[in-house]
Amino acid sequence: MYNIGIIMGGVMPVPAVCGGAIETLIESVVKQYAKNDKFRLTIFSVYHKKAVEAAKRYPDVRFVWTHTNTFWNLSKHAVFMAVRQLTGKTIRVLQRHYNEIAPVIQSEKFDLLIVEGGDEKAVLDIAKGYKREQLVFHAHVHFVPKEETVNGYGHMIGVSEFVVREYEKACQMPVHTHLLKNAIDTSKFNKTISTEDRKDMRIKLGLREDDFVVLFVGRLIQLKGILELMQAVLSIQDKRVKLLVIGSANFGKWAFSSYERKIKRLSRQNRDRIIFTGYVDNGEVYRYASAADVQCVPTLVEEAAGLVLLEAMAGGLPLIATKSGGVVEYVEKDTALLIERENLVENLKIAILYLKEHPDVRKHMSDRSKIQSKKFDEAVYYQNFAETIQDILGE
Repeated sequence: MYNIGIIMGGVMPVPAVCGGAIETLIESVVKQYAKNDKFRLTIFSVYHKKAVEAAKRYPDVRFVWTHTNTFWNLSKHAVFMAVRQLTGKTIRVLQRHYNEIAPVIQSEKFDLLIVEGGDEKAVLDIAKGYKREQLVFHAHVHFVPKEETVNGYGHMIGVSEFVVREYEKACQMPVHTHLLKNAIDTSKFNKTISTEDRKDMRIKLGLREDDFVVLFVGRLIQLKGILELMQAVLSIQDKRVKLLVIGSANFGKWAFSSYERKIKRLSRQNRDRIIFTGYVDNGEVYRYASAADVQCVPTLVEEAAGLVLLEAMAGGLPLIATKSGGVVEYVEKDTALLIERENLVENLKIAILYLKEHPDVRKHMSDRSKIQSKKFDEAVYYQNFAETIQDILGE
C-alpha cells in the first residue's frame, strides 16, 4: 500500500472547522477516503481543538498535528525570522509548522508528498532525500513558479487547464502536469425552500416580490469586481433591479483605500438598491441565494477556478461571469452568460437586463446549472483525485 502525505499550509486546520477553500476541498477527500483505494492517507495539519474532535469521524485517515503556538516552536520561528531579517538567508527547517513535519517525513518515507498551499519551498527544504518525482505541487490559484519550484517538484496538479498551461509556460524543464477540477459539497447549496419562505426572506432583506435581484457572493476586494457590479446595477433606470451582496464589508468609521471609500459611499447613498448581508455561514448561503434571480461573478483578474461558480450552479442560479482564466472551463453556455472584462460596467448592465427580460432563458439556465453542478460533487472529485494519484504513481 502506498503512503501518501498531504501537507497543508499551516494556517487553518483540516477538518475545515475554521473554513478555508483548500481546507474544505481536502476535507472532502478525507470524507470519501477508504483504505481499499490502495494508499494510506496522512494529513499534516495545524492543530485545532475542534479539528481534532472532528477528525475522530475519519478513523481510517491519519492526522499529524503541528503545534505552531507552543513556546518551543515560536522560539524556533523567531530565530527563522531573525536570521532572514539580518542576513537574507531563509532557514525553512526552523519555520513553524514545517519544523514539526520535517522529522516525520524523514523518519517515514512517503511515496508521495502533496503540497496544498503554504510555503512550497519550505517543503523542498525539509524533504531531503526525496526524489523530484515524489513531490507534488497542487496549484489552486494562477501560479507562475520560480525555477526552484520547477526544479523541486516533478508533478503539478492544476485546478483548471488555464492554471496548468500557465504553469507549464514558466517551466524551463519537463514537469508532469495533471488536471483535477475543483468540487463542492453540492448538498449544501442545492437545497430548496418553499415559496412562502422565499417571500419571508425577501421581506427580511427589505426586498419586494417584484424586485429583480442580482446576487454577489465573495470578498469585497478590488479584483472581485464588486464596485463595477454596483455601478452596473445603479446605471439601470429600473429601480426594481437590486443588488444583494453576501460577504464581509468593512463599512465602519474607517475606509483605508480609495476603493473601499467608493464602495462605502455608493452603498450609503443607495441603500434602497444595494443590500449588504455581511458574513453568512456557508451552510446558510442557500437561504439568501433563494431570494435572488441571477448571480454575478465579475472577476477582474485571471481566476483559477472560483468555487462560487459551482455553488451558484448547485443552487440553480443563472450566472453572469467574466471570461477569466479557468472560469470558462467550469460553466456551459447554457448555464452562464460570459462577458468581456473590457467595458465591464456596460457589459454587466446589458447581461442583467437581458436575463431580467427573458424569464424563459433564466428557467433553462437554472435547469442546466443543476445538471452541470453534479459534475463537481465531492464523490466525483474523490474519484478523480484517486485516479490522479494512481496516474502519478504510474499505475
